[in-house]
Amino acid sequence: MADDGRTALVSYAKGWDLSSCSALEPLMRTEAEARDRAEQPYVMVHRVPGRTVPVEVHLVAWADHYVGVWAYDERGRRTQELDWRLLEPGSLFLRHRSEWRYESQEQAEFAQDAWRTTTDLYPGGRGRTVSEPQGVLGPSRHGRPDVPEAERRRDRAQFGVAGVGSPLLAAPSVRGRHADAPVAPAADGIPVTPSRWLPPRPTAPSHLSELFRPGTRLATKDEPEMTVAAVREIAVLRVPSGRLAVDCPLTTDDGGQRELLERIPPGAYPVQETVLSYELEYDDEVFPTEEGAAVRLLIDTEPAVTWEPALAEGEDPRLLRHHEAYGFATDAALGGFADSAAWDVLADKYRRYSMDGEEHAGERVGDSYCVRTSDSASGADLIQFATGGDGVWPVWLGRSASGKLVSVVVVCVYLLDLRIL
Repeated sequence: MADDGRTALVSYAKGWDLSSCSALEPLMRTEAEARDRAEQPYVMVHRVPGRTVPVEVHLVAWADHYVGVWAYDERGRRTQELDWRLLEPGSLFLRHRSEWRYESQEQAEFAQDAWRTTTDLYPGGRGRTVSEPQGVLGPSRHGRPDVPEAERRRDRAQFGVAGVGSPLLAAPSVRGRHADAPVAPAADGIPVTPSRWLPPRPTAPSHLSELFRPGTRLATKDEPEMTVAAVREIAVLRVPSGRLAVDCPLTTDDGGQRELLERIPPGAYPVQETVLSYELEYDDEVFPTEEGAAVRLLIDTEPAVTWEPALAEGEDPRLLRHHEAYGFATDAALGGFADSAAWDVLADKYRRYSMDGEEHAGERVGDSYCVRTSDSASGADLIQFATGGDGVWPVWLGRSASGKLVSVVVVCVYLLDLRIL
């Protein structure tokens, strides 16, 4: 990235504008050190003489367990991204790596036909690489990542103010030294909308309490006005083991059910569905419409005031990238609440009922589209519900003001940009 012998000047700022390739609120080194100790986010900007754009920019956000790296070419186009996660004290894990190559000086940043490769990594040696030699417009190749275990980890001391030195992705000959002068933005003369670089923000639950409050008026990207018409009980679920699984009873590619780490008191709990009403316009006619939007296992009648992801074994929220979430996968547009200890028996009965036509293996419950299967030996149940399609559907835990678990919720349809009216 740079000629031999050049020195990278390292400066600091509170933030970085990705759209204009410029620093936001420059900092002196002493101010950056204070932010580092307080685990407040800041950026480190590596520049070399003769370039108006940086060689690299690092976003250090210890409170978010995150260090991000963007590398730039001479035209200010991003060419590499590294996503490091602080999973252990003093050690970072390489969660993600992307690279872009541009065939000409005129090719735009992230052009659809630009060569690119993306690698996602997980602890334990797992991961996947996707190569797209012709960009998103051409074929792609999927395979195991060629990243040795030794390259997947770095010492925390290599990052931040204390670890200032050569840029991570630049040529080894580029040396680093501090520079307390303000960072100058790239001068292209083209007005841009600011786009502040932030640490990754995984998917968060949206208005889950309001979704189960009859009379609530809300809107989405697709529907200007909807109303929570009712919260209906589907059936009662028995969970004698206290181990709850939320998964698709027909999707078995992962080799087993998704059992939640959170335990619930053994017992029987109502499974409820919230119903949205709205007017659907089709062919110049308006039709009153009702749609089941979310289901919940109601564990306690206390209201939920906080929400968090329902995690399963091996899931670490610190590994989630922007807008990612853990959940259960389905290729049948189905989900289900069940006693995990009896999952194999219950899911087998569901498959026999729905696929093989064995009517005695299950029963219709609710408004006839949900199915319950039961295991007489354990006294456990499975209650199936429909989702709005295939894919991964997040599961959320609702807690009361005292922190007690009161509900487990799955939003079963796409409510894009949901807002309360």
